[in-house]
Amino acid sequence: MSNEPFRLIDLIDQMCDGKDVVFQSVRHAKDLMTRDVKTLTLDDTVETCLRIMDESKIRHVPVVDPTMGEKGKPYFVGIVSQRDVFRQVSPYLGKVGEEEADVKAIQQRLGKIVTRNPESVSPETSIKDLITLMVNEHIDSLPVVLDKNLVGIVTAADVLKFFVRLDAIRHLCPEKTDTQQRSRFVELLSGDSGHTALGLSSVLRTVEDVMTEHVVCLEGQHTLATVIEIMERGRFRHVPVVDKQKRLVGIISDRDVLRYLPFRQGQRRPRPGVFRSGLFDVSSDEPALHESIDRIMKRDIIHVAPNCSFYDAVKMLYETKISCLPVVDGEKKLLGIVTVTDVMRGLLAAYALFEKSSACGANIDLYC
Repeated sequence: MSNEPFRLIDLIDQMCDGKDVVFQSVRHAKDLMTRDVKTLTLDDTVETCLRIMDESKIRHVPVVDPTMGEKGKPYFVGIVSQRDVFRQVSPYLGKVGEEEADVKAIQQRLGKIVTRNPESVSPETSIKDLITLMVNEHIDSLPVVLDKNLVGIVTAADVLKFFVRLDAIRHLCPEKTDTQQRSRFVELLSGDSGHTALGLSSVLRTVEDVMTEHVVCLEGQHTLATVIEIMERGRFRHVPVVDKQKRLVGIISDRDVLRYLPFRQGQRRPRPGVFRSGLFDVSSDEPALHESIDRIMKRDIIHVAPNCSFYDAVKMLYETKISCLPVVDGEKKLLGIVTVTDVMRGLLAAYALFEKSSACGANIDLYC
């Protein structure tokens, strides 16, 4: 290894030459993770957790036991997500109809709702493996644990931030043109592309390259029960709402559903293989299930056109802290949807390119 001092200008020169130096440097969880992690303990309350999430603009809080950690390091117990917290907050809290049980619910200790022994990674886990885990398991965060001690966390927001930084790097580089046929995103992801030398930016140009075209959507008169059924069956987190002409009028997320469901006491028992069943668990005769979704859905929706730049869309997701962007035409008719999961698949494609180029000893132009 060279003992020469690091020079920023050399790094910029390599990037402008099209060398994949970023992907050489950012290869493991430790290179992408957030190190300054907000944590809580088993004795903290749901109310405290909700306040911390609101103040810090985060959706996941690792729970630690400071008495068990070695050398002052926080011993990792589990994680509480925003979804877990929303399920504990009654929609009647602070309103007419509030009951004593609703107030007691937010005073519960996190020890009662924490997900213990969740999926986690080590600092040396490859980014490709951790993103694959997040996509396959439909999770938004992975604690980074070393010897049972929490050292960091990788979230969907970290993936978005990485792409935002890549976009900044792209603008440092001189533009290049190509006359070759563009690769399809699915071919790149599967490793079957015959034009990998075109690079990531030749594939991820617009949201049309990554959006899901066949979107399950509902109309405003559909009920909350229908939304839950669709989310469980399709493992969806978002369901667009359209009018009779298929024009976008709203969107409802699993978080919206959880905030509207009443608090239910007792241990929830998830049905094996059923998406979010532990969170969506509710009595079949619950009146809220018959409410129409036009009362719950969000109407002020950020949406994009199919020719919107992929990187612009990622920046919107990152800066506005939302998880999806409906794709519409000029008449607001729904054409598809781009989610954070789609962006994560884009990062998988990037590392597929990097590994393929490393295997053949070639440099792939990932930026310009």
